[in-house]
Amino acid sequence: MIYHLIGTPAVGKYTIGKEVAVLTGARFVDNHSVANVIFNLVAPDGVTPLPAAIWPRVAQVRAAVLDTLVNVSPRSLSFVFTNYIRGEDPGEEAAFQQMVDVATARESLFIPVLLRCETSVLVTRAANESRIERMKLIDPAAIARMNDEVPRFETNHPNVLLLDVTHRPPAESARLIVEWAQSCAANG
Repeated sequence: MIYHLIGTPAVGKYTIGKEVAVLTGARFVDNHSVANVIFNLVAPDGVTPLPAAIWPRVAQVRAAVLDTLVNVSPRSLSFVFTNYIRGEDPGEEAAFQQMVDVATARESLFIPVLLRCETSVLVTRAANESRIERMKLIDPAAIARMNDEVPRFETNHPNVLLLDVTHRPPAESARLIVEWAQSCAANG
């Protein structure tokens, strides 16, 4: 299986994804494990916008990861990926489709999970030590704008799960995701 957790920064993708990996034995590949290879070279502070020139380089690392997943990784392995994907953006839609294509190439069941959370809760999660250590966005105002003003990513993929995690503990969210994946596997 390939689980793809998608949501606004601070929604809990990392924490929930780690829980899904523990429950399933899947390998965890969060977006920062890919991006931080490059982010580390510019020392982001979590508030100042990153230079535009960084994103093509992050894309190169991501392409290498996905190529390895398709052409080297054993088919018996499952994975949990995380991303923030802007809605109504063709480039972002292409990145999602790339994940669908990777799952198809691996003959893996693809489980996209759209995580949602109320803005008031997101901003309280913004600046904590683990987010700073992982070179994540920590600016509450920026996170609020992303949640309130940027169109949310939507998909009509048949296995999509929309999950509001505003008042749900990460372990419960992970359990619901695994149960959803199991039901998709049983019905597909």
